Amino acid sequence: MNQKIKVVIAEDNTAAQEILMSFIEPLDRFELVGVVNHAEKLLELTANIKPDLIIADINMSQQNGIDVIRSCLEINPTLKFIFTSASKEHAVKAFDLNAVDYMLKPLKKERLYVALERAKNLLVNTNQLVNNPILTIKMDRTSYFIHFFNIIFIEKADRKTIIHTFDQQYETNDSLDYIFQKLDSRFYRTHRSFIANTTLISHITLEGETYFVHFRNYPNHAHLSKLQKNQLIKAISEN
Repeated sequence: MNQKIKVVIAEDNTAAQEILMSFIEPLDRFELVGVVNHAEKLLELTANIKPDLIIADINMSQQNGIDVIRSCLEINPTLKFIFTSASKEHAVKAFDLNAVDYMLKPLKKERLYVALERAKNLLVNTNQLVNNPILTIKMDRTSYFIHFFNIIFIEKADRKTIIHTFDQQYETNDSLDYIFQKLDSRFYRTHRSFIANTTLISHITLEGETYFVHFRNYPNHAHLSKLQKNQLIKAISEN
């Protein structure tokens, strides 16, 4: 990622806005593209300007910051975000949402710069994913081109293979084995009937004797073979 990282500040406190602006503006690698004080404007900027990174107050006046970021992620699933707050109260929820960092006020420049460096590294990795080849499939008489980063998981259902993405579900007659050969190392065969994108996995649950793989900001889940559990955890940490 050679271009500047586009940053939006979402903060309803004027003093905190000015502090963050003064910290970010001297940085060559980051470009401040917007400062907002309410949720509606943040969603608008996310859709129109497509920022790479949002620094958001956890307690925005109109809406909880976590809820706002969830809505922003529906617009842009690869968006990175840093939360700021006067207390640790919402830290667990923030990191469950995969926040880059959770910074306590009063904000300190050195602490912010550590968080920005972490966000930059994550965005470099995301950009590499975007530039990878796309998956081409056929549905009826139409060819579809699906970016790897947008594929959440793939499952075998009866005689069809279903590709779950943030946009829609695609059905194809291509076999799971055939598709798996076309994917890269971020994808893992969690079960004989499922392939998962390890970069989007949020958690694994055990219900009865069955393991399920869950994904960030997506309601459906994949199955996980008990024998594959430890290897999947290793694959997640490597990606």
